[in-house]
Amino acid sequence: MDNKREEKALFEFKHALEDIMQLLRKSTEADTVYMYWVNRTRQQFVLETSSTILPNVMFKDRITFEEYYLDNFKEIENVIQLKVEEDFSVSDLSHYHDHVPVRFLTLIPFINNGETVALTVVETEFQINLTDYEDVISAYRNALLNLLNTYLELTDLYENEKEWARYDESLESMTHKMHKAEVLEVMAAEMQKYLRSGGVSVVARGMDSWCNILRSSKSPEYPKLGLLMEEKSVAYDALQKGREVFAIHFNQNPKRISSAETNTDGATYAIPIMIHDRRHAVVIAYDKNPLTFKDSVKHKLKNLVRIASLSIQVNQGKVDVDKDILTSEYGNFIPEIWERTLATQIKRVSRSAEKTWFGFVTIDNLQELRSRFRLEDLKRLQRSVVNILNPGRNGSSGLIGFNSDYIYTAIITGNDDQACQKWISAVDSKLEEPVKILGGQKIKLSLTYGMIEVEPNSGDQYEQIRLAKRKLSDAMNGNQARPASNF
Repeated sequence: MDNKREEKALFEFKHALEDIMQLLRKSTEADTVYMYWVNRTRQQFVLETSSTILPNVMFKDRITFEEYYLDNFKEIENVIQLKVEEDFSVSDLSHYHDHVPVRFLTLIPFINNGETVALTVVETEFQINLTDYEDVISAYRNALLNLLNTYLELTDLYENEKEWARYDESLESMTHKMHKAEVLEVMAAEMQKYLRSGGVSVVARGMDSWCNILRSSKSPEYPKLGLLMEEKSVAYDALQKGREVFAIHFNQNPKRISSAETNTDGATYAIPIMIHDRRHAVVIAYDKNPLTFKDSVKHKLKNLVRIASLSIQVNQGKVDVDKDILTSEYGNFIPEIWERTLATQIKRVSRSAEKTWFGFVTIDNLQELRSRFRLEDLKRLQRSVVNILNPGRNGSSGLIGFNSDYIYTAIITGNDDQACQKWISAVDSKLEEPVKILGGQKIKLSLTYGMIEVEPNSGDQYEQIRLAKRKLSDAMNGNQARPASNF
């Protein structure tokens, strides 16, 4: 529904309120009648409409609670009558200028969902008999309630129509012209719009495991980036079945991705990404409120994933059964994936307690290894290095990406100031012994790290890449190693 029709409904609602207010004033023979909404969020009374026969009345559109006499009566649930100078001072009637001719006020509360949301005030020179006007006041309250409900129903209908229009726009936001990484990023952002107290994660295969590789920028800190998927999780169940799985969590179970995750509450909807009938990823949509997942919302979430899958499939061509579409031949994630993950982390760093580090890692003794081993052995070595660097296998959170041969990218996250250093120490401890590659050969390795902490307002992902390259070059020059010419 377009904005003009919605504006028309609001205009007619306000016009009808004005008419009702006129009828109330005339039927009660009052001098002045007015209605204020009780805005508890902003601690204000907000004027809706008024009707008066007096020339010296002027109301403020908005007035704070403490500045107006109605503050003492904003919680009333029944009709009450007040007398000027007995229940409050005449000076409290600040909407009058000069002479105040009224002596009695009748307050009519409007209750919605157990809360007083509006107050109507009938001001008269003489006290009115509530028994005589019981039918009038009852009719006014019923008319107000019916009018408000009708308006809300109309706006709900308009909102529903706008919601489906926005849904069509969401589907159209993903096209076959996009890179597959961009498709996943847009998909996650569009799905997030339906999850006000939840988030979206994409779990895919890489680093010789299934892990959480991408989160929407507005997702909570959990599940952690790089969290390894385990059996008996909702994500695993969806991948095994090859279809969507919905689960409500009780006592932190079932887990979304892993037993290591925290805050497993609410509900989760897991939807596999199918490319040529093979499961390449699973999308985890979750929310604290299980009622969020109405059938209509599930339908939209499922279709967003389906359109994303088809958009990727169009450009993917035939994929070998054992090939992963989001990783290099060594199992680390392609630049288009880790760059977007880094961009998402940059957006999150200013509004989250979660810290992020980014950088490059390379092999120190590469020239020696190249002279000793065949190309096939070196490729197997690179795959082994990716597995060794995998943060999820070192008690950390994050993922490893591909930059070029023998140069890896790392994104490490955590709430601990020492999270990155702990990951480096865990990796180095593994390299104290020679690395055994396929075929039984053992290779002694040492690594150089160029890691930086991503600070708020420190630039986009490309600026972080530039800073991290300089950090690695400085570290390599300090080790008197080969120059960082592979960037």
